Amino acid sequence: MDYIKFTREQLLERIEELEMLNLELLKEKEQETMLEYAWSGNLGHWYWNIKTNTVTFNPLKVTALGYDRDEIPDQVSYQFFTDKIHPEDYQKTMDAMMAHLYGKAGVYEVEYRIRAKNGEYRWYYDRGRITQYDKN
Repeated sequence: MDYIKFTREQLLERIEELEMLNLELLKEKEQETMLEYAWSGNLGHWYWNIKTNTVTFNPLKVTALGYDRDEIPDQVSYQFFTDKIHPEDYQKTMDAMMAHLYGKAGVYEVEYRIRAKNGEYRWYYDRGRITQYDKN
């Protein structure tokens, strides 16, 4: 779609439309995950836009940490999660992410502890991969 000819109002309307669609898709994915992976209890999905440093995720990622949806900012940065990683696990977690980002590992995969809302640490296992590239 060629957005260059859109007015400001049309762009804002399009953004609102895409945000609404995104929320619906996340809800649908959450329901699908709960059905497909009922044995696991709480699989969370997240998507990090490196350019904007925003993370989109289904609520299971944060509700498992004891947060209510209304306690989460509208714009969540990658640091929202990484700032909660246990100090002893932080470096290995970042190393695993960097290894994948720089093509040294086929997937991002790491087990770490992350601080819940109540201050306790919970074990997480993350596994993921880059899903989109740009020319840079």
